[in-house]
Amino acid sequence: MLALVVKKSEAEKVKNMLYEKGLIDERRKFKRRDGEVEIPIKRDINLPYKIIQQKEPVFRYITPFDEIKRRIGRDDIPKKWEKIGDILILKGIDGNKEIAGVYAQVLKCKSVLEDIGGIKGVERTPCFKLVYGNSTETIHVENGIKYKLDAKKIMFSSGNIDERIRMAKVARKDEIVVDMFAGIGYFTLPVAVYSKAKVFSCEINPVAYHYLKENIILNEVVSLVSPLLGDCREVAPLGVANRVIMGYLNSLDFFEHAIKILNNEGVVHFHQKCKKEDFPDKIFERIKKISRKNDKKVEILLHRKIKSYAPRIIHGVIDIEVF
Repeated sequence: MLALVVKKSEAEKVKNMLYEKGLIDERRKFKRRDGEVEIPIKRDINLPYKIIQQKEPVFRYITPFDEIKRRIGRDDIPKKWEKIGDILILKGIDGNKEIAGVYAQVLKCKSVLEDIGGIKGVERTPCFKLVYGNSTETIHVENGIKYKLDAKKIMFSSGNIDERIRMAKVARKDEIVVDMFAGIGYFTLPVAVYSKAKVFSCEINPVAYHYLKENIILNEVVSLVSPLLGDCREVAPLGVANRVIMGYLNSLDFFEHAIKILNNEGVVHFHQKCKKEDFPDKIFERIKKISRKNDKKVEILLHRKIKSYAPRIIHGVIDIEVF
């Protein structure tokens, strides 16, 4: 491991010259001692400075993005990505298969999807395009739970991980829970696996419903979870629940039905996308109006921001006691 030794006063000038020539070994850090700087270099070079063999080189931590950037040779590439199982989701690569392939190799993924339009519609369908690889079906493991899905057809938000972990602890074994928007089991599975509560799981998207049923088997909670295909306002059992989960970004339109699902009283885990300044007070005022209309009272047990959704727009959750 070679290093060029220069005076501290000359270090900046020499460093810039070596960078221009591509001679600096970026795997290693610069060392500074006794008024001198050791600049790590890739090979012996003919310059009027002392070259030493470093006995104890200090290596930089090379991030995956550093390695991706090095291989592609460009800076204008995505710095962020989402990894679901062994499927990678990227934005802004314009369908470039070669770039997608580098990301896949470095991040050890079998396929790459490009996000070309986010999540659309009541069935929450992703607008993703397959750029690299063949299969988009995967098993994503989180908090000891296995989520099988086709990442091209089914949404999975890594930003909701804290809420999925929290839901593993909210219910009691003797409770009945209704998940009004179950998807592939995002909240259903943590409740069933860890709390051992009975869960009725409603899902309107047939593809998500297919994976919900597979995940119930995969996580060995067949005796605890009853999957129900269709609109939750039509298929959810009424008057049975101690707890209702509303993991949808526009739950206000469904809150009146959540009241009917409760066994007279209980807790609703209410999700909503809204303006940052409206959370939770203005949203809760609307919830109170709906509750009064149905001869119910409500109190906030907890509220928290889950993630930013867009500028000044957040996704938040409010735990609401209904009585």
